[in-house]
Amino acid sequence: MQPSRPRIFYGWVIVAASFLVMFCTIGIVNNCAGLFIKPVCDDMGFSRGGMGVNMTIIAACQMVMALFGGKIFARFDVKTVMRVSSLLLAGGYFAYSLAPSLPVFYLLSVVIGFSMGGLTTLPLSLLIGNWFHQRRGFAVGVAFMGSGIGGMLFNALAGQLLTALGWRATYRILGIIAFVVLVPVCWLVIRTRPADKGLEPYGKQEDESVEEFDNRGMSLHQALRTGRFWVLCFAAALCNITLSALNQNVTPHLSDEGYSLATAANISALMLGGLAVGKMSLGWIYDKMGTRRATLFANFCTIFSLLGTIFCRFPPMLAVIILGFAFGNAFGSVAPPLIVQNLYGRREYGAILGVVTACINLGGTVTPVMIGKVYDVFGSYTPAFSAMIATSALVAVCFYLLLSPKAEYREGQ
Repeated sequence: MQPSRPRIFYGWVIVAASFLVMFCTIGIVNNCAGLFIKPVCDDMGFSRGGMGVNMTIIAACQMVMALFGGKIFARFDVKTVMRVSSLLLAGGYFAYSLAPSLPVFYLLSVVIGFSMGGLTTLPLSLLIGNWFHQRRGFAVGVAFMGSGIGGMLFNALAGQLLTALGWRATYRILGIIAFVVLVPVCWLVIRTRPADKGLEPYGKQEDESVEEFDNRGMSLHQALRTGRFWVLCFAAALCNITLSALNQNVTPHLSDEGYSLATAANISALMLGGLAVGKMSLGWIYDKMGTRRATLFANFCTIFSLLGTIFCRFPPMLAVIILGFAFGNAFGSVAPPLIVQNLYGRREYGAILGVVTACINLGGTVTPVMIGKVYDVFGSYTPAFSAMIATSALVAVCFYLLLSPKAEYREGQ
């Protein structure tokens, strides 16, 4: 007599756990960072540029973590890395409240940055890839939408706490929330593979073993020797430059173009809300339309959103910005894991995705400087957004060529 199957496949519990991880990592660390700059600088006497370096450090550490992620996750179980990272991130963020000087902030940002790398895009992509052979796009989209919802809720909460209690208490409260959510999820819920629960991956073919599925594709060494891989890295970095430029500068641009700060902030909040829905929807679109069509759809959404910023003085274009951003910006987190597996299979998926993710992060680190320089020269973000439209078009062409049916790893690679 065969044991009864659980009503809910545990892989969906993994997706929910991944949602909570994104909710309390990017939702707190990334999406609330800007709220602390003014109160901390006013109280401690730091320059705003100096305080802003914290996010550059965090991004750089994530990039390093991604670059070596293949070796790290080949040697250490994903679950183990996430457990340790959950403790370090919550503790490091809480410790911001005790920092007496800017160098201490920087040191804590190093801890938080590496912890973010051990908790977010790469490990969660590996987890979901282990648990899902089918409906992977939808699973990734649902998991990663946690960052957008977390950004909306924690921005509102942090804003209230900063006004009522000050920045030190706000860091402590958010750090405690991160601990209360992340530690139980990573220590009690996360399981690296279905076999850990006596299960098989969702959508596994009856005539195919898990080992056979996981051994398909290219090694990192093989991928590095192909021009196609470097085109992928180039396109991914350029794509993140356009997405970061849009994400980071919409609010000041709308304010410059005549909208009140409150209206600009509301538009930004709607963009984050749309992004949360867009991630889940884009994952579903990848499952239904295939990698190539879904990628082009997301790229064109980015172009439409950028066009909306240029013509934003016409109020209907605000809806274009929001809708285009919802699907275009969702591409940055949802698509890379799916594209890498489509092109290179599961053989050294973590190592290859790690290098691509590092290139994505590199693109994000140079964006603030580039856009800031353009604004300083022209006194407007419009020239930068116009350049980003051309860049997005180039990215779309690159992905169109990269994602031809013949490029998939199944074709004997």
